[in-house]
Amino acid sequence: MKKLLALAIVSTIGFGATAAQAEGLYVGGDLQLQQQTMKADGDKQKTKLGAINGKVGYEVNEYFSVEGRAGMGVKNGKYNAGSTELKAKEKYNVGAYALASYPITDSFSVYGLAGYSYGKVSLEANGQKEKASLKGLSYGVGAKYKVTEQIALTTEVGHYGKYKDGDSKVSKEAVSLGVQYSF
Repeated sequence: MKKLLALAIVSTIGFGATAAQAEGLYVGGDLQLQQQTMKADGDKQKTKLGAINGKVGYEVNEYFSVEGRAGMGVKNGKYNAGSTELKAKEKYNVGAYALASYPITDSFSVYGLAGYSYGKVSLEANGQKEKASLKGLSYGVGAKYKVTEQIALTTEVGHYGKYKDGDSKVSKEAVSLGVQYSF
């Protein structure tokens, strides 16, 4: 899976470099603070994880963009299941999204996004590991502030998939801060 993630990131960067002359193309990255909520056996727990993500997108016009993202976890989280501590780590995440933007000023815009996310989370307790796939519909809202014509700062909050196995459910919400470069 590490090879798959590395290939996705290199492909994303390579695509951005070869298409650098395309007007509307942008690349960026963000730091993401995640809250994963686990519901199991009538118990609900939350943990915080961190991730770093890269993205490549194309701005069709000032109101509509499409975007692909890939990233990996950089901060682990913990759940307590009785006397057992369960460690959670995001291995990787990928997603494809459509963004609908509304410019407030020439420099500031807000947007909504919808798409599909897929990611792997490793869960470990008492030396045993299990992997779970967080996947599904993703949606959120964000804001973009253009510092210059090419560089923008972004912030976003959203829901990025879930996992269900019997009565156990895990969902992922996140807030992110990022930077974006437009060609």
